[in-house]
Amino acid sequence: MREQKIPKIWEPIDFTTYFNFIKWPVILALVLEIIFRFWANSLGAGLIYNQIELISWVIRIFAFGFVAIRTAKNFGYSTAIAAISGTLSGFSVGLIISLYRFSDGVQWWKFFNISTETITVAVVGSLISILVIYALSFKNN
Repeated sequence: MREQKIPKIWEPIDFTTYFNFIKWPVILALVLEIIFRFWANSLGAGLIYNQIELISWVIRIFAFGFVAIRTAKNFGYSTAIAAISGTLSGFSVGLIISLYRFSDGVQWWKFFNISTETITVAVVGSLISILVIYALSFKNN
């Protein structure tokens, strides 16, 4: 008896579903981070001014964790869906924040920062989402 190979049915990823899913956590994280950056820059040199990046990353990590928790509640403990949701939310946050940095003025390093910050935040968003999904799946088993 010979095995017959069944062709896989390829379905494209519907990114509009993911963007609608991550829209409000990303908007909330962006609003919080931009307000915090504006507030810290307007205060000038102080304790908070030196910790802008640290507090920004804390805001981002909470947003990615919230996206992962929503993913687990709506789609189950799928790491693939969590990775896509985390990557898209990280890409969106990283791109908008790197473009926001142009509000201070145009400098050469900011053009390089568009790609590096966007990719870095997307990778971190994906990893945080996957770790939260794994933690939630172990908790419920």
